[in-house]
Amino acid sequence: MIKSMTGYGRAQQLADGMNITVEIKSVNHRYFEFSSRLPRSYGFLDEKLKSFFMGKLTRGKMECYVQIEELTEADCIVSVNHSLAGGYINALKEICEKYELRNDITVSSVARYHDIFSDHKNEADEDRIWNAVKTVTDEALGNFIAMREKEGEKLKSDILSRCDIILEKVSFIEERSPETVKEYNAKLLERMRTVLAEQQLRYGCFLRRLQLWLLRQEKEQKPCIELCPQNREQC
Repeated sequence: MIKSMTGYGRAQQLADGMNITVEIKSVNHRYFEFSSRLPRSYGFLDEKLKSFFMGKLTRGKMECYVQIEELTEADCIVSVNHSLAGGYINALKEICEKYELRNDITVSSVARYHDIFSDHKNEADEDRIWNAVKTVTDEALGNFIAMREKEGEKLKSDILSRCDIILEKVSFIEERSPETVKEYNAKLLERMRTVLAEQQLRYGCFLRRLQLWLLRQEKEQKPCIELCPQNREQC
């Protein structure tokens, strides 16, 4: 079955206390290339999704978008990057001393630098979330493959219709070829008469040899379709 390289699939489910939406889209690409767009606290899903798709697809540039809405309270661990936070505080103090500014550094002011915080799920929650996301992703993948197959059927019909047109043109060429050879021979003879007349050469002797050569060429003419007989059968 022919499948298109482009496709789109979407699925949405309520699973394990979460409202999960998964969207998949792909475009033509020589190799398999995967990228994901995930909520910040669900970055652990990236590798799991990549492995999931690699086992089912071999080509295409794929993008997967996942949206997760927690409908119940879930445990979340927030960590502080103390090294980075200390760097920010020291830099702010240095600014105050250098420019003789009032030191009004507070926890709230430091907390504005969001990159000092990182949040993640505990290991048990990660397994639970992945199982739920995988179920929705599998449904979205089914819709994605169905669209690729539908587009593939359209491509097949288009290719076959073009094969019919090509065979039609070949048949026309086969019918026209003998007449074309005769017309070409007539034009060539007329041209040679003109040249010979201008050069005052022995017209009769040359003409006989030319006619013999043209007869040999005409006998050796073969329909172009005979050069590739398998084409008609394949189409």
